[in-house]
Amino acid sequence: MAKKKRRNKRKELHDITGKYMKRFDNLMNAASKEIKKGDFGCSSHVLSSLVIRHCSYNMTRYYDILKVRDLFQDILDEESTYAVVKAKADREEATLH
Repeated sequence: MAKKKRRNKRKELHDITGKYMKRFDNLMNAASKEIKKGDFGCSSHVLSSLVIRHCSYNMTRYYDILKVRDLFQDILDEESTYAVVKAKADREEATLH
């Protein structure tokens, strides 16, 4: 029974975070379109940068700064590893064709 309850809690948390991530993605897409229309000479990455700064500021107020730094480093490592693996696969695919 405890496992089922834990699984339901995990699913509920996943549903909540998924719902808000979809909203965030829609917000970023809308901002990107507005920024392009305004011809400001920059991309929506300016908004991404501000969001990251805002999140990191709030996280460092809640967590230890070293924990936040390690989390961000882990995320960067994961993304760069994925990019390298994808680039190798794309290069291999290109040489096959």
